[in-house]
Amino acid sequence: MATNFYETLALAAFALLGLWWVVVADRRREWSVLPYRRRQAYTVSLYFTLTGIMSLLSLISQAHPAIWRLAFGISAGIGAAEVVLSLRYAHAEPTRHGLIQALLALTLPLYLAIVAVAIHPALAPDVGIQLKPLETEAVAVSLILFIGINYAWLLFMEPPHPVGEVDQ
Repeated sequence: MATNFYETLALAAFALLGLWWVVVADRRREWSVLPYRRRQAYTVSLYFTLTGIMSLLSLISQAHPAIWRLAFGISAGIGAAEVVLSLRYAHAEPTRHGLIQALLALTLPLYLAIVAVAIHPALAPDVGIQLKPLETEAVAVSLILFIGINYAWLLFMEPPHPVGEVDQ
């Protein structure tokens, strides 16, 4: 069952990454002059890239748990670092849509949970959740992908910035 899930998740994540790059190309002129928007566009790319990478590596490492644990730990560590950096850039963004920052902040504990399970695979059963390690990771990665899709949607649907705002 985990194999089918991670195959599907990898395909979805990389398809969404390709679609996101089309969005970025379409909004490039506007976003390239806004440092916080460039950061947000990159953060969305990482939502999809890291989800896809974790899923692919989980498929080839079922016989060798150390491989998926390392892949999930490193990927989620990169994701957590990017979220922290992106939140630091958020102060430069005009207050237009608080939900964008809220969605971003929601992913930090999810990335940290993925790192924690990669380090200690029995974490879920230790806290009373009866899931296998890759099932626990699947829940967290699915939530990250869901949040990433919504984060991307909000950025994509945002109206263009006024000329004076872009020039600042």
